[in-house]
Amino acid sequence: MNKTLRAAVILLLVTTAAILAIPRPNLLSYQSSSRAFFDRQGKLLRLTLADDDRYRLQVPLQEIAPALREATLLYEDHDFYRHPGVDPLALLRAFWTSYVVRERPVGASTITMQVARLRWHLQTRNLSGKLVQILRALQLSRHYSKDEIFEAYLNLAPYGRNIEGIEAASLIYFNKTAKDLSLPEALSLCVVPQNPVRRNPTTEQGFQALKVARDPLFRRWLAKHPNAATQQSFFDMPLQIRPPEQLPFRAPHLTTELERHLPLMQGGHIDTTIDGDVQRMAEQHLARYVARRKDVGINNGAVAILNYQTMELTALVGSADFFDAAIQGQVNGCSAQRSPGSTLKPFVYALAMDQGLIHPMSMLKDAPHRYGGFAPENYDQAFLGPMLARDALIASRNVPAAALQAKVHPPGLYELLQNAGVQNLKPASYYGLALALGGVELTMLDLLKLYAMLPNGGRLQPLRMLNTASKSENPSSPLSSEACFLILDILSDNPPALRAPLPGQHSTGMEVAWKTGTSHAFRDAWAVGISGPYVVAVWIGNFDGSGNRAFVGRQAAGPLLFEIFQSLSGAQPWQATGNLKPGLLNVKQVDMCADTGDLPGRYCPRTTPSWFIPGVSPIKVSAIHRAVPVDSQTGLRACRQQPGRTEMRIFEFWPSDLQRIFREAGIALKTPPPFEADCDLDTQSLSGAAPKIQSPVAGLAYRLQSETLNTAKIPFSAVADADVRQLFWFVDDTFVGTSKAGENFFWSPVSGNFVVRVVDDHGRADHRNLRVGMVRDQEK
Repeated sequence: MNKTLRAAVILLLVTTAAILAIPRPNLLSYQSSSRAFFDRQGKLLRLTLADDDRYRLQVPLQEIAPALREATLLYEDHDFYRHPGVDPLALLRAFWTSYVVRERPVGASTITMQVARLRWHLQTRNLSGKLVQILRALQLSRHYSKDEIFEAYLNLAPYGRNIEGIEAASLIYFNKTAKDLSLPEALSLCVVPQNPVRRNPTTEQGFQALKVARDPLFRRWLAKHPNAATQQSFFDMPLQIRPPEQLPFRAPHLTTELERHLPLMQGGHIDTTIDGDVQRMAEQHLARYVARRKDVGINNGAVAILNYQTMELTALVGSADFFDAAIQGQVNGCSAQRSPGSTLKPFVYALAMDQGLIHPMSMLKDAPHRYGGFAPENYDQAFLGPMLARDALIASRNVPAAALQAKVHPPGLYELLQNAGVQNLKPASYYGLALALGGVELTMLDLLKLYAMLPNGGRLQPLRMLNTASKSENPSSPLSSEACFLILDILSDNPPALRAPLPGQHSTGMEVAWKTGTSHAFRDAWAVGISGPYVVAVWIGNFDGSGNRAFVGRQAAGPLLFEIFQSLSGAQPWQATGNLKPGLLNVKQVDMCADTGDLPGRYCPRTTPSWFIPGVSPIKVSAIHRAVPVDSQTGLRACRQQPGRTEMRIFEFWPSDLQRIFREAGIALKTPPPFEADCDLDTQSLSGAAPKIQSPVAGLAYRLQSETLNTAKIPFSAVADADVRQLFWFVDDTFVGTSKAGENFFWSPVSGNFVVRVVDDHGRADHRNLRVGMVRDQEK
């Protein structure tokens, strides 16, 4: 043995010992993988590149078609399961042919040796590289089973272009997973790794070279499987192969969002909740709608559709065109925080209903009011006066909503937003009463989660974008099922934005409970609706925050919302209340006085059915409409009914605070005439309701400062009955002044404890304790 050969043998032995002593190497997870996103029907939405710009997906051996596994062994290494990772006889033949006879280079690589070359990127065309490959193969055989090594090969092998692994190759070329490959597809792919450049299946020359290698393999296959001869015709036909350039790129905003937030090393198949057909429909509707409305400056929008029964996101369209840089199309409008406008108002009303403050027909005040430094205004810069709660919500009046939010005690709207997971909330004091009017920023997905509470009976549950996500087992319930039902019933009466069905569609009698929102300076137009199993949210606006007077919720977003619902429902007459069945809830429907919103009194001119929550809703009998005797000659209110001289007439006895609001809104009332002069005070005092002091506020201590002592005033006000013209004010039985009904009297205070009393001009009275103190110098 010459010195060179002896040194080679010694080097081989030493290197072998060293390699065998090396710990178990990582076979697959050392490199990143692609992510294949699928819709709920198993159709590919998008395949991403791994960090090194290659398509690579890992798949277990048992999830690969048996035909491909067998054909790969038949073609590459038919003794794979019998040799120790290297084939000594094949190596000797290769050495003799390559280095002794020097006829042509012969590799003699087993599958294990190929795994070693792929795993460590070895250069095996020279003798030293081949020796390292052999040693690495022995190392792999020591640490891994044959199945594990075979699985690694099928996941690492090159299949042309920048495609690695049989799963990525199957998905790209044939739009199917490796377990579903047919025999022609399997035999075609298993010959690619030996020469992936020359046998690239996406080019005509490459496919011909592939076919030259595949046809002899099929003949060998027939020798083992004669029945496969029936598939000869399929081998004679060209294969339908898709190049990577034609991969789908569906739901790009959702997949980009998931790609950004999934764990770094989580690759492979990602099963989303997206319904591919619904996603396509939403994308088309948004694109067409924007194209139709460009004349009014509508260039962009977003749409999201949620199945509230499963809390699965069914469609997500983050912009009108993902590839349009002019509208910043790659921004995801569904996850961008924006002002929600008035879309949060239904939850203020629901909280107020649960806390017994209102029912759907409670009378609210749409009139100017100031809360400290905040004076809410309506969208139209007008005030409509007293309104029923359901009408105020449908008309989206700001003032009644702010008044309700001021009355709702915690947990209120702010806590509800916290429970819903709204991000970047500032302290509640930052928003004040503007919270329900669009003063906070949240996302479309936040709105979907909140609105899903309504048909789900108040249960607050997380959204699901992945089929692997678990359902919430113990969701919180910030709202009662009864309040949710009442809100849905109200919102179902909101007139639809589409007066007619889309071309080619027919009216289905579909019921949609929906609400709109318009943010400050017309930056955002919203519409959120519920019908059938879906919650749909629509946003129209610009990502740069620029406003447009066309961005009004009802006009800009509402029509698109109803177009989408029409396509979703087809011919089905969907309802909005979902699983909320009135017969299973603590709600009752009764006739209410249509004008006052209370149970009808004897003289209520007309009634309408409405729901309320027994034991919770503040329901009472209406006393607004009353019959009083009127002198037929003078038209004055008589002291008593006298047949032949008087007649009973019905008048509206609205409290003075509501009378004032009616007047400010320009609404005429049928108020009662004054009493006749000879009616005694006792008769008058028994004829109506006593006044109720509103200010001074009960339980509030008033503080005076020495420097303003001479100019300080405390307002006295009271709500009086409709027949009251004047109020008389007393402090500790001392008369201090008068005021007209519905107006304030201002008293110059002194320090001490007092009893404030008010008496109306019919002798009816009310009183309240008042405490006035001085602010000491150290308190200033």
